[in-house]
Amino acid sequence: MKNEPAENLPCTLTEADILFWVEAKVEQFHAEARVLVDDYWRRLKSGQKQQSADGKARIGVRIRRREASLSFSIEWFRMAMIRQNGQAKPIAQYLKKGAGYRYPLGSFLKGEPQWEAELVEELEAEFADIRKQLGLLGKIRDAVQNYRESRQS
Repeated sequence: MKNEPAENLPCTLTEADILFWVEAKVEQFHAEARVLVDDYWRRLKSGQKQQSADGKARIGVRIRRREASLSFSIEWFRMAMIRQNGQAKPIAQYLKKGAGYRYPLGSFLKGEPQWEAELVEELEAEFADIRKQLGLLGKIRDAVQNYRESRQS
């Protein structure tokens, strides 16, 4: 068995099995991220009640599905108000993540209340870990799909 060529060895794990596993892991991370995002909003709402008007939070977070790549992104945004036809309307200004898996917190937390900055920093550490894992899973998915395509040509 040791001297037998690798292509003659039985393999029960298929490319489809690996892609199914990757998709299941992405869904697991999506559920984990959803719990963290919900926790952020719950804690933000609770913290808002204890603050005066100048201590109100303005940073939000959301999960955006990427159906084409069977993935998702976790994005921070600043909540703002604009006047339109005499009425104040809420808008979200999305913050740039830049290279890597972490948002540059120092720049967009300037001027934000300390309690909110601490909450964002705590959750961003967990989100960065999820983003890294998703990136690695994406590389596995791409490699398996490239392998599958190369075998078909």
